[in-house]
Amino acid sequence: MLFPFDTRHLYFNCTAFGPERSLVWLQSQRDVSVERRGGLRRDDPHEYRVGRLKHERVTVPRGSNLLQWAQQVMRVHASRKSILEVEFREEEGTGLGPTLEFYALVAGELQRADLSMWLCDDQTSDPITPPALDGGNGTGDSQTRPPGYYICRQGGLFPAPLPQDNSICDQVVELFHFLGIFLAKTLQDNRLVDLPLSRPFLKLMCHGEFANVKDRGITGSYAKPRGGLSSLPVEEDLMTSSIISEESEKELELDPPKYRISDTQPWFSGLLTLEDLCEVDPERGAFMQQLKSLSAIKQQILNDTILSEEDRRLQLHNLALPSTPDNQGAEQPAVRLEDLCLTMQYAAPSRHLGYTAIELRTGGADQEVTLTNVEDYIDFTLSWALEVGIRRQLEAFRSGFCQVFPLKKLGAFSPDELRLMLCGDQAPIWTREDILAYTEPKLGYTRDSPGFLRLVNILVGLTAEERKAFLQFTTGCSSLPPGGLANLHPRLTVVRKVDAGDGSYPSVNTCVHYLKMPDYSSESIMKERLLAATREKGFHLN
Repeated sequence: MLFPFDTRHLYFNCTAFGPERSLVWLQSQRDVSVERRGGLRRDDPHEYRVGRLKHERVTVPRGSNLLQWAQQVMRVHASRKSILEVEFREEEGTGLGPTLEFYALVAGELQRADLSMWLCDDQTSDPITPPALDGGNGTGDSQTRPPGYYICRQGGLFPAPLPQDNSICDQVVELFHFLGIFLAKTLQDNRLVDLPLSRPFLKLMCHGEFANVKDRGITGSYAKPRGGLSSLPVEEDLMTSSIISEESEKELELDPPKYRISDTQPWFSGLLTLEDLCEVDPERGAFMQQLKSLSAIKQQILNDTILSEEDRRLQLHNLALPSTPDNQGAEQPAVRLEDLCLTMQYAAPSRHLGYTAIELRTGGADQEVTLTNVEDYIDFTLSWALEVGIRRQLEAFRSGFCQVFPLKKLGAFSPDELRLMLCGDQAPIWTREDILAYTEPKLGYTRDSPGFLRLVNILVGLTAEERKAFLQFTTGCSSLPPGGLANLHPRLTVVRKVDAGDGSYPSVNTCVHYLKMPDYSSESIMKERLLAATREKGFHLN
């Protein structure tokens, strides 16, 4: 690529979200640059400055209906250019902190297996619920989830292929429409979400791999949802300092959005390959690779002009799947394709998807897979898993995303760069030098204070999960922006908590990244109290 990521990211922020946001963003970047140089911005009477963007605040309740509330919020706010802020009902916290926690909790809810959105299998277990997925009620009590409640796959989240004409798919389509808005608002408002999207899904969002950027153009048409969600008329002050009305939610239940599939190729056609299937569905992908190798050997036999017809027939009859090692590394015995009793069907990997198998072509349940038609079976399986079975979901995702800004704007980035923009540094790393350079001790602490230096020692020694919990506690987000602590704004500020001893706990103001830390008598007590505070939910420690 001609330009480095930083340059392309700057251009993206300047052009993707409209002129108002571009002007305000450029203005803020200039102020940040002056601050980094240690200077103070001097007001120039001849300088024209644009006012701050409008912030619109909504109040939502915690609890089991958070995802439904989030859908309602995003549906109304999708086309707005103002910055969305969220606060929780009957809680004191407002501003950036609660907003980031809202994004984190919604990202956790989107990973539920029972939503039928993502590829999963019934053998997957999640014995430990990550803190970011704990939909706490603000009292510090965690909610225990059974194994498999959340999807945790090594390759990340990828849309599950579904029959496109059933009721489960209708519900999933609505969720993907919401997901599109949610991720677009995440980028527009410069938030970060801890959502483990698979690289192939990010590849779809980028419309291909990084090397093909200059040749891309997201084309193809998509049907807008019935009911006019893309141009939903709303009053300008509907969202400001109010709880979202439930009336439009009832209307949506009576008249849900519909997405029709046209005869044209989908916008993502041809972007994914067998290698992508291997990443999101390793077992099925590995089997497809075996079948592909078998097909290649078959073609070699058929094209070998030296063999007689009898030798060719005998070799084809004895042809078996290439042996592969099992989970313990032992070689599995070779087996003929016909002995597997495969039919032209796709077996669903989980009961959550609402079907056991789908015919890959008409009458496929009665058609055995043989050496003669194995290529058709491979093509049909890849087509179903990577295109046909996820078409409505991705059309809805793109439709929702484009209500905020055009998806084609992401074409300048690679999947890995897009992950960094959406999720930040998922394994936050910092050094002692980083903490001393980018953390500001104030009001009772200096860089030489014993209490502040104890905190520095503790932060350097935290594990990856403890670092994420610390960031969630102090900033409202479990990830760091690209560039780490150097690009965390506002800077993390540490002040001495007055009238607090060894029995007290740290408290925070997440909106301005303000950590109020008692001057504990020892490093061990400070670490114990700090980690205990990071496990609390809600904003009663603020």
